[in-house]
Amino acid sequence: MKRTVLFLQGPLSFFFYRFGKALEDAGHRVLRVQLCGGDVAFWPDRSARLWRGPSWQWPQWIGQLMAEEGVTDLVLLGDWRPLHQEAVLLAKSRGVRVWVYEEGYVRPGYVTLEEGGVNASSALPKTPDAIHSRARELRDALLFSASKAPNPMVRRVQWTIWHHVGNFFLWPLFFRYKTHRPYCIGRELTGLIPRYLWRTERRRESISVLRDVVKRLDPFYFMPLQLDSDSQIRRHSPFTGVLDSLSVVITNFAANAPKNSYLLIKNHPLDNGLINYRRYIRSMGVAAGCASRLRFVEDVKNGPVLDMCQAVVLCNSTLGLSALSHGRAVYCLGSSIYAMEGLAVQSEEMPLAEFWCNPRPPSATVLHDFLTVLRHDALVPGNFYSPEGIREVIGGSFVRMGIEGGPVLPSASRCLSGGPEQ
Repeated sequence: MKRTVLFLQGPLSFFFYRFGKALEDAGHRVLRVQLCGGDVAFWPDRSARLWRGPSWQWPQWIGQLMAEEGVTDLVLLGDWRPLHQEAVLLAKSRGVRVWVYEEGYVRPGYVTLEEGGVNASSALPKTPDAIHSRARELRDALLFSASKAPNPMVRRVQWTIWHHVGNFFLWPLFFRYKTHRPYCIGRELTGLIPRYLWRTERRRESISVLRDVVKRLDPFYFMPLQLDSDSQIRRHSPFTGVLDSLSVVITNFAANAPKNSYLLIKNHPLDNGLINYRRYIRSMGVAAGCASRLRFVEDVKNGPVLDMCQAVVLCNSTLGLSALSHGRAVYCLGSSIYAMEGLAVQSEEMPLAEFWCNPRPPSATVLHDFLTVLRHDALVPGNFYSPEGIREVIGGSFVRMGIEGGPVLPSASRCLSGGPEQ
C-alpha cells in the first residue's frame, strides 16, 4: 500500500530530508511542515509547508492537513514537544500511525524508533513476565547488529550551528516560534563557550579525581547527571530539574550510605554550563555533612567507572542500560523503560535509603530478554549524523514501518545466536 508520510521536526541533521527522498523514490507521498528556520535549513525543498501561525490555531490547522492530504503516517523526533504533542494526539484519534525517533536507548550504534511513543509513552513490555513472553515470540526473529558507522561529534556541532543560523536569518518568517528548550541559544552560548575553552583543564582534573577515588579502595556509588533540559527529567520524573535530583540523592546518601563510601557524580558531556554543579554539590554536601565523601567529574569514560563502582543511582538516563549490562545494581528515581523488577530498582520495590546498603543486581535472564525485545521492537542501527549512519537508519526505518524498497541493511543475527550486542 502506498503511504502518505507527514514529517514534523527531526534531529539537527539532514536525516529527515534524505529519508523523505528515499520514500518518494519508493513511490510514496511525502509532506513536510516547517516550524522554524532551522527546519528550513535541513529540508531545502520549496514544496514544504510553513507553519507561522499562533499556537492556538495549530490543532485545527494540522488536523485539517492530515484529513485533506490523507496522511497515513506521522514521523517526528520526540513526542513531547509542544506542537508535536497535539499532532500526535490528533493523529492517533484519526488512525494515523505515529513513528517517534529519539537518539537511542542503547548507544552507540543504534537510534530509537517506536510506533506510538517513546520513553514513558513506549509500548515496550513493562514486567519481567511480559518481557519473557515477548522474547519467546521473537525466538526465530532476525536482529540487526549495532552500526559501525562513524558518528563524528564535529559533524553534530557543525549541524547544530547550521540549525541556529537558519533560525537567525529566517526569524522574521517564524517570529512566533518558541523552542522546546528552556533557554535560547544566546543564553546557552554564555555557558558553552567557557566550557569549550576550558575542556582540557576539566579533563585533566576529572582524571585526577577518579584516580584518587580508585586509590582509596573504598566503595563508591556512581551518579551520572542528565541534561537539565532533558524531557526525561522535566516530564518523566518527580523533579523539575537536575538540581532537585541532586539534593534528594546527596541528602539520602549522607544519612544512609556506609560511612566509608563515596559518591562520584559525573556531569553530562553535552551540558551547556549554565548551572555550576560543582559549587552546588559542595554547598549541599557541607549542609548534609558529607562534603568530604562527594566527588565531581566532568570528562571520564563511563565503562571503567561502571566496572569499579558499587552501584548506580540515576533519574532515568539511558546510561542505566549500560550499567545493567555491566552487571551493576541500578536505582531509578524516575520513570524508565528499564525500571522494573529484575532490572533497575524503583521506590515501589525498595526505598533509596535501603538501596545503599542492599543494592540488588539485575537478573541476567531478564536483561538478556529485555535487550532482545528492545533491539527488535525499538531500535534501528545507525545514527543521524554520518552518511553511512543515516543510510542505515533509513534502511531500518523502512523495515520497522513495513515499507519495501529501503537501503540494504548490514547482516542480521538470530535472537538466540549469542545474545544482544552492547
